[in-house]
Amino acid sequence: MNCFKVFIEFIIGTLKAHSICRIYQIIHFKKILFKEEALEFGENELKRSFLYLSKINKKNIFFSNNFDSKNKNFVKMNLEKKNKINKKFKNIVILNVLEHIYDTNNAILEIKKVLKKNGNLILSTPFIYRYHGAPNDYNRYTMSYLEKILRLNKFKLTKKINCGTGPFLAGYSMIFDYIKRFPLLPIPILFFSLILDKFLSLFQKTKMSSLYPICIFIIAKKID
Repeated sequence: MNCFKVFIEFIIGTLKAHSICRIYQIIHFKKILFKEEALEFGENELKRSFLYLSKINKKNIFFSNNFDSKNKNFVKMNLEKKNKINKKFKNIVILNVLEHIYDTNNAILEIKKVLKKNGNLILSTPFIYRYHGAPNDYNRYTMSYLEKILRLNKFKLTKKINCGTGPFLAGYSMIFDYIKRFPLLPIPILFFSLILDKFLSLFQKTKMSSLYPICIFIIAKKID
């Protein structure tokens, strides 16, 4: 996706009061083609579900959260505990959830139990982002940490993206909760943040998104 299209996505998402973290996640999530059943963890409103953004047949969408417990496609799982689930899925989506789980390794193992062999794990967590308890907010993960814990648990990474452009967009992300109360104010601040980060990148050998990731987006395949 070229820079102009990304900026348009930023504007549209900003006008919907989405954080930069969520906008990045939507951009990358919409590129994924789901052909089989998928289980999504976390969202508390159907309209905010990531899977509802995809072209997957709605009959193949399953949820594990609180809002949809009466739905026949509800799967009761607690990633803080051990679960006994017979059904397995080709795709598991867990975005903006892992940071709220204290025992990360247990969560990965529980996800692995319900994922088919060669199944896909679509995972994203915020990094430069405010505290957001639900009810608790425990962790901020680096790409290096997520790569290592997934490989130790027999996952092969097929895509890994540090989402961001530099310190100015990271700063914008931190103040967005306040400036979004003024509907048109975020747009020019966002624009100049992107321009300034682009300028700084001319003098920086390391990719700016690796230094100032707003969120991390990973697709990993279960290999055993």
